[in-house]
Amino acid sequence: MTSSAEASGKTDKITADRVTIPATEVTVYQALYRRRMAWQFKDQPVPRQVLQRLLESAVWAPNHRLTEPWRFVVLEKGGQARHRAAQLSYEFSMQRNHNPARAEAARQAVMAPSFVIYVYCVPGSNEEVTQENYAAVCCAAQNISLAAVAEGLAVTWETGGPTRHLELKETLGAQPDWKMVTMLSIGVPAETPQSGRTPVSNFVRWLS
Repeated sequence: MTSSAEASGKTDKITADRVTIPATEVTVYQALYRRRMAWQFKDQPVPRQVLQRLLESAVWAPNHRLTEPWRFVVLEKGGQARHRAAQLSYEFSMQRNHNPARAEAARQAVMAPSFVIYVYCVPGSNEEVTQENYAAVCCAAQNISLAAVAEGLAVTWETGGPTRHLELKETLGAQPDWKMVTMLSIGVPAETPQSGRTPVSNFVRWLS
């Protein structure tokens, strides 16, 4: 899959002082603490321009060497690509679990959200760069998750069955050497999931 910029050999860069920052009353800390994954979404469309803002925030993730290793494949609701990806999710679940109810749930996990984004990572020139690239793409996905909180949305990370069918790359037009990072389900949450964390003091050593 090649973007128009890649095809032309030109990539326009934009600096932070030229970015249009959406108005929001949600602070960074509020987004960090309120971010939750949702497994149930309302049947309420997310405007395409909102999704575009989320994607634009993704590419400002930390990225050593500025390799820009992220690749995003967006599946709109009701499209043929979404239906095919959902069918692959169903097939993988049936092969793994032999449970039609679980397989149908796997299908709906792809079908139900307003948008689904498959997030891939481009490998580096060596193992070190490849690892750095993967970390950068994870940060990019987190940027999308945090920006979504400011938009009143939920983003769910999926690394299970919906991402694992052997035919998925071909279906999405992904390159053979791209590594799947996650499938992001994006929509208006129909639930308010709660969570807890162990205090950070359990994991920190202060050295002098």
